[in-house]
Amino acid sequence: MIGKVLGGRYKIEEKIGDGGMAVVYRGMDTLLGRSVTIKILRENLAGDQDVVRGFRREAHAAASLSHPNIVNVYDVGREDEIYYIIMEYIDGRSLKEVIQEEGRIPPARALSIGLQICEALQHAHRHNIIHRDIKPHNILITGEGRAKVADFGIARAVTSATVTYTQSIVGSVHYFSPEQANGGLAVERSDIYSLGIVLYEMLTGAVPFSGDTPVSIALKHVQEDIPYPSEINPDIPEELEDIIMKAVEKSPDDRYASAEELAGDLMDMKEALEKGEAGPAGKKRKPPARRKKTGGKISRRWLAAAALLLTLALLLTLYHLFQSFMTVPEVEVPAVEGLTLEQAISSLQEAGLRYTVEQAPSRDVPAGHVMSQDPQGGRMVREERIVHLVYSTGPPYVSVPGVMGKTELEATLALRAADLQVEVEEEYSSEVDSGLVMDQIPGEGARLQKGETVRIVVSRGGQPVQLRDLTGMTLEEAATWLREYNLELGHVSRLHSTVEEGRVISQFPDPGHVLPMGNPVDLTVSDGPDMDRLQRYSISITIPPDRVEEGDILEVIIRDVLGERKEEVEYTGEVIVVEGYEEGEIIVMHNDKPLGEPKKFP
Repeated sequence: MIGKVLGGRYKIEEKIGDGGMAVVYRGMDTLLGRSVTIKILRENLAGDQDVVRGFRREAHAAASLSHPNIVNVYDVGREDEIYYIIMEYIDGRSLKEVIQEEGRIPPARALSIGLQICEALQHAHRHNIIHRDIKPHNILITGEGRAKVADFGIARAVTSATVTYTQSIVGSVHYFSPEQANGGLAVERSDIYSLGIVLYEMLTGAVPFSGDTPVSIALKHVQEDIPYPSEINPDIPEELEDIIMKAVEKSPDDRYASAEELAGDLMDMKEALEKGEAGPAGKKRKPPARRKKTGGKISRRWLAAAALLLTLALLLTLYHLFQSFMTVPEVEVPAVEGLTLEQAISSLQEAGLRYTVEQAPSRDVPAGHVMSQDPQGGRMVREERIVHLVYSTGPPYVSVPGVMGKTELEATLALRAADLQVEVEEEYSSEVDSGLVMDQIPGEGARLQKGETVRIVVSRGGQPVQLRDLTGMTLEEAATWLREYNLELGHVSRLHSTVEEGRVISQFPDPGHVLPMGNPVDLTVSDGPDMDRLQRYSISITIPPDRVEEGDILEVIIRDVLGERKEEVEYTGEVIVVEGYEEGEIIVMHNDKPLGEPKKFP
């Protein structure tokens, strides 16, 4: 495969990986001059049409994702029986390599990586794409420390009929959710389970289950409890251990409901670590030390006397309480729900009852009015009985935080932390980077009731443009059109052609493609014919002497590969000689009338 060029532009340069369904190469996009990752479907799977259809479908779906924490998919294609995906090339290491080389990852760094993976999953899940194969092998760490998740959706293309027990499958099964291990349908919470295992491995340097075969490992995910990570690394904060154990619950319903919810807890944990408020789980779970027994003897006689005195005192107290209770008159509790607090207190005092007061927000009961009482109105109770009142402070209001310029995840977490709901819209913008909040309704500082909704508008980047056919235009005309539609003039190459020099003869991408603003368009421009390679002919044409006179000026029209041109020739005899290239025809005109039929050549 090394040296092979796919699609006329992607040159395979070096093998960099081997997976269960594909072989991965580093390559060069010769058209744009940039390094790319080339993933080629394994030869033994290329004959399975179900796999091929799934491979292409899921690759196209993954190409629709655009996020800083997701490896971009540039192109999908086929050449002969080779099915390939062209992806962004990441100059870095996989998270698996980081763990193997560095061992346990400190909690702060593991939390940072986990949050970035959550952002990628949230973006994909919102576009109805489930990864299905989250594992350290599919998470790339750049030199700057950014985490990028690869292979979104590709795992779905492999059916049970094509799975073989390769090293790749053994690697994946360590991170399979119980529902995947059972052959069930993968859902968003399946990705959360796998991410929980990835967090587990980052903090401990090991996966929770191992075995001789993939089947034995998968069964453990279904049947066995995952060991606490603090049993391997006692320095893991207890709160972080709780987050991991919730993410890897056997039942999807018991896990985090979304990547966003998991990210919220990870963010809180990160802040707690920075403030020094998180303690090691392993140390906290040590059993408490046993108390030492104290010695000494007490006389049985003194014990019996003390017990008798205590019994007599208790009986006397109970007697007085009973007498007191029996002599207190009963009163009816007034119904005060819905009254103002002042009215309620006045009614209770008139009835000879005492009261306690609490306050709570309410959307239904006006501020200052009683929401509930205990005991309820109409009951008969002893005088001086305490009635517990709860009065309304009105609807719970919060101040809307400002989220302009934040990522969608950051904005959502900030608004949820303020007890507000979030509605997300996306709009194109040439001024705000993709993925950032460009507007919020209502704005920062507005007062809303808790639970009300804030609408945020997230930038999708520049408005995509449908590329027109630029062939036949001059280079200047094509460049002007591209500027008008906010596209870039990419690489310009020149080729000899029979098309007029300076005019566009081909373009990439092809006409009709929809491109984001700022994308480059490559053009090939005609350099005119290669005169050294053209066949030249000298053509003799006989002119009827009875139709012209010596000295007359004849107009000769030549049509050949160079196009149409005109020459003027003075008639000095019966034969004139002109030149033509490759093939064409010659017409001799006199006084705007042709002298005979056109002469074809060669």
